[in-house]
Amino acid sequence: MALPVELSESEQKELLTKYVQENFVDQGMVADVAIHRDHPDNPHAHVMLTNRPFNPDGTWGIKSKKQYILDENGNKMYTGTNKYPKSRKILMVDWDKKEKIIEWRHNWAVSVDQVLEQKNIPDRISEKSFENQGIDEVPTQHEGINSKRSKRKEFNQQVKKYRKTKANYKNNQEKVINRGHLDSLSKHFSFNEKKVVKELSHELKTYISLESLDDKRRMLFNWKNSTLIKHAVGEDVTKQLLTINQQESSLKKADELLNKVVDRTTKKLYPELNFEQTTQAERRELIKETDSEQTVFKGSELNERLMNIRDDLLVRQLLTFTKRPYTSWQLLMQQEKEVKIELKYTLMIHDDSLESLEHVDHHFLNDKLNRLVNGLWTCFEMIGFIMMIIPKT
Repeated sequence: MALPVELSESEQKELLTKYVQENFVDQGMVADVAIHRDHPDNPHAHVMLTNRPFNPDGTWGIKSKKQYILDENGNKMYTGTNKYPKSRKILMVDWDKKEKIIEWRHNWAVSVDQVLEQKNIPDRISEKSFENQGIDEVPTQHEGINSKRSKRKEFNQQVKKYRKTKANYKNNQEKVINRGHLDSLSKHFSFNEKKVVKELSHELKTYISLESLDDKRRMLFNWKNSTLIKHAVGEDVTKQLLTINQQESSLKKADELLNKVVDRTTKKLYPELNFEQTTQAERRELIKETDSEQTVFKGSELNERLMNIRDDLLVRQLLTFTKRPYTSWQLLMQQEKEVKIELKYTLMIHDDSLESLEHVDHHFLNDKLNRLVNGLWTCFEMIGFIMMIIPKT
């Protein structure tokens, strides 16, 4: 059985042990479990079981018993001149039946999904085939070690090639859709910015849009979280962290570019909007909703939209922190560090210091200082929240 890569090694072992205990050992079997970690992307376990049960006192039970076939009068039946009566073999357990295998496979899927759900991990598995799940996909074959291995390997390569072609086609369709979503923003790009968008799209392997960058950010966040956990337990993840850092750098450039475009679009579509009373994230969501619904919101409807956007962003942020507190803590500390550096530099130009801001009325700060101070206070508040949800060690 495949062990979920989203879990740590200790969590994988705990999940497997509980499953084996409930499904095999509690039913009277002896289970010999071997966990294989020869490939980092394919941790799995082999479970070898006895098909003879154990009695409650620890002695071996019987595997089967003989049952004589009786006639209508209850007498043993014989065939011809055979001196032995007719009988049938009655198995004492049903562990060799196909129905039992199906049950165990289902129970494993349920066990894995329960753990993933408890940890707020969206992925799910199923014991059902693609066909039974209604998925239009060709399954690969287990290659094994027998004489048909080369043919199965060749077949699997063809399947993977087909899937890649299919995925590329789907990706191209999504790019067309994303280009359509970005129409309201693209007309605000300068010639040089369009060139940068093309380069960043290649680096991030996704078309640059508000939606695609959100998806990329979530993917990188989850990847970094699992990688840092592996690093914490002593695994060498230098190569993965280097790739993640490169992706994060490209993502940051793309974000900065889109933020400029969002601000231009916002000023044009919503000239009455006060930038000092809204955050960059709120303006991005507002433009996304404007583009999605092809509507410029006015008056009370605009205020209501902004309130809903703020609530959604807060809930989303809190869920992220609860789901990935370790990585969230590190990202917040990095964010606080960056804001402090920029703030100290800005204050130095005005011959002032960070400590003096505690007693300053924010109404007297210029726009840039006001933005930086608000960002710093937000960091402090969220760091306090993270401190409450990270387990004490």
